[in-house]
Amino acid sequence: MDRVRVGVVGSGGIFQGAHLPAYPDIAEAKLTAICDVSETVLRMAEKRIRSIYQDRIQRAREENNVELSERLMGDLEELKTYLSFSEMLSKEDLDLVDICTPTKFHSQIAIEALKNGVNVMCEKPMARTYLECLEVIEAVEDSKKLYQHNENWLHHPSWYNAKKFIESGAIGEVQLIFLATAHGGPEWASWFWDPDIAGGGALLDNGVHAITCSWFLSGFEKKPTIVKAAEPYGICIRMKTRVIQGMFRQFDVEDDAHVLIRFEDEDGGWVTTHVEGSWSHRDSTDTLIIGTNGEIKPETRNDENFLVISDARGGRREFNLGKISWVQSFAGEIRNMCNCIINNVKPICDEKIGAETTAIVQAAYLSQKKGKKPVTLNEFKRYALKIRDKEGDRAPEVLLRDLLKGIKRL
Repeated sequence: MDRVRVGVVGSGGIFQGAHLPAYPDIAEAKLTAICDVSETVLRMAEKRIRSIYQDRIQRAREENNVELSERLMGDLEELKTYLSFSEMLSKEDLDLVDICTPTKFHSQIAIEALKNGVNVMCEKPMARTYLECLEVIEAVEDSKKLYQHNENWLHHPSWYNAKKFIESGAIGEVQLIFLATAHGGPEWASWFWDPDIAGGGALLDNGVHAITCSWFLSGFEKKPTIVKAAEPYGICIRMKTRVIQGMFRQFDVEDDAHVLIRFEDEDGGWVTTHVEGSWSHRDSTDTLIIGTNGEIKPETRNDENFLVISDARGGRREFNLGKISWVQSFAGEIRNMCNCIINNVKPICDEKIGAETTAIVQAAYLSQKKGKKPVTLNEFKRYALKIRDKEGDRAPEVLLRDLLKGIKRL
């Protein structure tokens, strides 16, 4: 196999804004089909695909890149669209399904694809609940196919290079990481604010970036062991109403979350991380990676990205990473998955990383419910599995509703 045949499910915002612009320059990927339950969204996506591909074809011609222009023209001519995922699976010979739907549908689409012998990569978060993640893990194991938890931050030059400096020993042994992901909130789409569809708010949607990335920086060989909703805010609703799709509304998911996580290795070493996932802008300390003899701090100046490494003696080194586009990290994750399929190699950010990330989020919700007391991952998992044993098929919904009861309005 020299190219991976990709079918996309969910052709809305994250596909059109982030995945789609990456595909034309990924030689390993052939965008074969797209699917969406909304014909309006599907036709808009098809129009945007043709516009982006035609622009890239024109540039390829201007660059005398005949091979690229012919490849993209062929891909565009052969592209198929579907309103039914099952129909797409039955009619197309796909190697990979790229899931870009709202969170509620992540697990069921992934399971259907895996049962049909197709590899999967899925936008974060992996699912609404840890219990839904376990169902996906079972499907991966049964199918013997590959699954990638799509965390684009791992492919962002700032975090990838920070990881290289950490592994080179530039700051000694990592002790503490402050990492925030915060903005004003996805007020353009109501589903983000609906717990039944989204599974949670800013922590599950936005904070998972910082959770998985801080784990990556700490080392995936370490395991998350303890989670705590951090004082003073914990996991909360800070704004009473929002203008969501043009109308003032109340909402029932968190728009701010501050969480402490402990990652430990088998030798007794650990890293503590403070994560903020916010839709009410950042109010935690600046992002910083602190080691035993130095620290790494990302900075942005005049649209250029830097990593600043300083040590206890006052030494300072700056590394200019240049301008980094929005699409660059998404191109990295897509290319990574395609090459994993071509070479039959398990992705570094697999189904188990995705499931543990969701477990961390839900353990944080449990900590908030318990008055911000620390909760071990094992404690949370026992709690979730007990609900599964009692509630059966209703368990994910029951777990979701139970955990979100702890979120309070400030």
